[in-house]
Amino acid sequence: MRIRRSHNSKSKPQSTLEDQIKEVFHESNDLQFKKLKVAPLTITLAFLKDISDPMTIQKAIISPLLSAAEEGGPIQLEGIPDLLPIASIEEVIDHDLIAAHLMDGCTIIIVKHENVQHIYVVETTKFIKRTPDEPVNEPTISGSRDGFIECIQDNKTLLRMHLKSKDLTFEKFTIGTDVVTYIYVAYLKGKSKDTLIEEVRDRVTSVKVDFVTDGGILEQLIERNKLSVFPELTATQHPTKVANALLEGRVAILTDGSPTALIAPTTLNMLLQTPDDYYFKWIPASLIRLLSYITALISVLLPATYISLVSFQHGLIPTSLAVSLSKTREGVPFPSVIEAFLMELTIEILREAGVRLPKPIGSTVSIVGAIVIGETAVSSGIVSPMMVMVISFTAICSFAIPNYQLSLALRTIRFFVLFSAAILGIYGMLIAIFIVTTHLVKLRSFSMPYLEPFAPIDLKRWKDSIVRLYYKGGVKGEKVNE
Repeated sequence: MRIRRSHNSKSKPQSTLEDQIKEVFHESNDLQFKKLKVAPLTITLAFLKDISDPMTIQKAIISPLLSAAEEGGPIQLEGIPDLLPIASIEEVIDHDLIAAHLMDGCTIIIVKHENVQHIYVVETTKFIKRTPDEPVNEPTISGSRDGFIECIQDNKTLLRMHLKSKDLTFEKFTIGTDVVTYIYVAYLKGKSKDTLIEEVRDRVTSVKVDFVTDGGILEQLIERNKLSVFPELTATQHPTKVANALLEGRVAILTDGSPTALIAPTTLNMLLQTPDDYYFKWIPASLIRLLSYITALISVLLPATYISLVSFQHGLIPTSLAVSLSKTREGVPFPSVIEAFLMELTIEILREAGVRLPKPIGSTVSIVGAIVIGETAVSSGIVSPMMVMVISFTAICSFAIPNYQLSLALRTIRFFVLFSAAILGIYGMLIAIFIVTTHLVKLRSFSMPYLEPFAPIDLKRWKDSIVRLYYKGGVKGEKVNE
């Protein structure tokens, strides 16, 4: 989308800037031109009427120019910016930027006098946006209720409101060859390490794609561990969570058109924490955080442990419990691993159905479907009652994981551990745990160990890991650049 500069030609008439703009936008019917005669100048306004605000154009551009013409006296070519009562006006030197300004909703002012031409750009964008309500996927018990929306300017405003610091810095980047998307990298000057900021810059600028429509897509493009199921960046829609991360020395990435902000670097410990941990006294908050770790382990290991004990290591089960389990499994035609797989598959289908259905009926269908299918499966002898209880409790534990990205990763790991236990029992489960742990130890998020502060061990940072110690004020959590 290049706007060519005019050149003298004897073979054909000289192409005007207006003609070049029309050619770039393929004569689109929403491209509008408005000509004004303000002696001795000829002024042409160019804008896309669908994304430009007509009231702003009329009040801030057309009316002041016509008023100046009625007052009499010649108007200087360089004096146009002084006539317009609007702050965001600047002269365009590079003609290649005209198309980008028009697609941002700005108005291009082309001022001509004889053979001299000046071009100005005025911000007249018409915003269509929703209110910054609380994110649906990240409910909080206490704290602020606002959340990021699709307008990146409002997201920057929200972050400024929650983090009133002169050190808060935004760097703007452009991604996309066919469709332009603006990316802002936010950090606190002096708190974030220069090496981290530079690495984020390099990853963002290295993205070469046609378009990026959401922060989730950008996350997949800039992460380095493509085959890992664990997220390399934390996705959130909470401004408070981003503000706390910046105070710890992390970097945030905002994407235009997306309500999701990305935080780097990310650790497993960070994914198991919530902003609510800091809004309550440290003893109950520590218990809640400890519960997050316990539920994460249960959601991964409980089905595999049950299969290992029932199918292989019978001697590890107390005699009375073994007798009860054998009675519940009478008449079940499938081995325990098939039972577990069928029930897990059913739970996943119900979970996805509840998400895709309209909100008023989604939760109802999930609950009723789980009850009906579970009761029918037990009464028909397809699965045992104990297996239904194990899988149901596992699903409930997965719901208690605070981060949805981590919940997806652990649901994937659960199947790997389950089938490993089905092959070798407890030994297979231990091998699977060893493989996953080794992967986590080797995993890096923007050069930071994923299991920090547990591997490598840093006892100083343990005060805000599994247990949240007494909060004395200042930065919540340990700085990543210490």
